[in-house]
Amino acid sequence: EAIRHILRYQNEPWEEHTLVIGIEGFGEWLKMKDDEDLPFGNLPFIEDGGKKVTQSITVLRYLGRKFGLFPTDPDDLVFCEIVEQELYDLRNKMTSVCYDPFGAFGPFPASESGKFDHEFLKARFAHRVGERLPKFEKILTKPFLIGDKPCYVDFLMYEILDHLRCFLPEKFEGHENIKAYMARFEDLPNLKDWFQSDKYKEGNYINAPMAAWHGKE
Repeated sequence: EAIRHILRYQNEPWEEHTLVIGIEGFGEWLKMKDDEDLPFGNLPFIEDGGKKVTQSITVLRYLGRKFGLFPTDPDDLVFCEIVEQELYDLRNKMTSVCYDPFGAFGPFPASESGKFDHEFLKARFAHRVGERLPKFEKILTKPFLIGDKPCYVDFLMYEILDHLRCFLPEKFEGHENIKAYMARFEDLPNLKDWFQSDKYKEGNYINAPMAAWHGKE
């Protein structure tokens, strides 16, 4: 959603194509992934002016540069990159908690011996989140990460923090800087209307429907 949030914030229209989860979508992806302008066949990708940009973080950086949301100070840039990678580490760990790596997927059969324990992994991840959130609480003392206006990392940070808040809401208790930061993000021009819309309030999948926890009630 971070990519869409940047486009909303910039009031930039876009046309979206979503692959259906299942054999049909998997087959469509197989046809796309060998395109010469998709070097590694990754999803998602954006197409801008005939150029395709793939990998979620690369897309965020690309849009950050395009819309003037990229840090210009070298120290700010290094700090943003550190935070960016910390956020992505958390997201990857959350993914490993929610998806069964031993289950059947598409044409691939399930493992005959592997065992996935979501609750066990969630408890370990909750400990990690409980250790990391105070560090975010400490750095979120400005309106946004590096100043009065959001940069590209703020869009990623809101998304990951929002996912964590949905998954482990009790871990956010007492973190007032984080709560205030997220409220400021939700109040940004053009995003405020989105967060107040019926479509947003309907909820959306954080993980795919087959995940042990997908986030949609």
